[in-house]
Amino acid sequence: MFKKIGVTVVLLIFTIFLYVSCLRKDLTLTKAYIKEKYSSPNSHFIKWKGSEIHYTESGSGFPIVMIHGFGGGGYDFETLDSLLNHKYKIIRIDLPGFGLSDFPEEYKNDDDFLKIYETFYTFLLDTLRIDSFYVVGNSLGGSMACDLTIHHPDKVKKLILLNSAGYDMKETLKTAHTEIFRLGIVKILLKRGMPYFMTKRGIDQLFYNPANLSEKKSTIQNDMWNREGNLSQILAMANSDKYLDQRLIKTISCPTLIIWGRNDQTILPKNAERFHKDIKNSTLIMYDSCGHVPMIEKPIQVQHDIMEFLSR
Repeated sequence: MFKKIGVTVVLLIFTIFLYVSCLRKDLTLTKAYIKEKYSSPNSHFIKWKGSEIHYTESGSGFPIVMIHGFGGGGYDFETLDSLLNHKYKIIRIDLPGFGLSDFPEEYKNDDDFLKIYETFYTFLLDTLRIDSFYVVGNSLGGSMACDLTIHHPDKVKKLILLNSAGYDMKETLKTAHTEIFRLGIVKILLKRGMPYFMTKRGIDQLFYNPANLSEKKSTIQNDMWNREGNLSQILAMANSDKYLDQRLIKTISCPTLIIWGRNDQTILPKNAERFHKDIKNSTLIMYDSCGHVPMIEKPIQVQHDIMEFLSR
């Protein structure tokens, strides 16, 4: 009897959940609205595979390409950009399917995102006529920065990894809590957009001290997730099982700076030691009282260490 009552309660809760999910306000924001709201004076848009790609460019000098993490955007590097562009040309990318960048329709049914982004970066470097550069990557962007370095060793002169993905991705998906996006019930909930409280709770976990996360940052993140087309792309990537071949990390030979927040609960600090061990020409710096996004939580310290590393 009690078992039947329990099953009935679960079914009732599930039914209410589906009802609320389907009837709540659609939080999706149009591409035009987001473009108008968040384009900056140094924004640029180019066409790739019929889609519009956004990047920013500031400063002058030797170029530094910055690659954001999963669910983020070039805006994650805004502060670091302002601290470095007096000496370097800073190029911040919104990966296709994130920020203000579209994801090409022709790849909608292709889950090998690493190969897709390899094609994208080859196009980007050719289009912007970048023959040599430094590259900075955070989290998933770190994995892509490694991949970029592996495939363009003649162009990438120095590599900077900030709490980078790359090893044991199935384990990383668990610690990063992105496995939740594989659940059917979550996909149903998100059909009408990402509620602000879910965005806020998710990015709070990236910080050692969530007080360092401004309301503005949370709002931008939530708006970008709800930009038309972005959320479906984020879900698709979370459900992909195609990752960087971690054995290739050992082939990286350019000078590499590895920066890691010692309190990172998303990609554990033990990964920093693995990068340092496998990349022979590397330097490792660990930050106390810092989580997964040191360029946001400790931008001055990151700037200092990057400037020192690049000046060698």
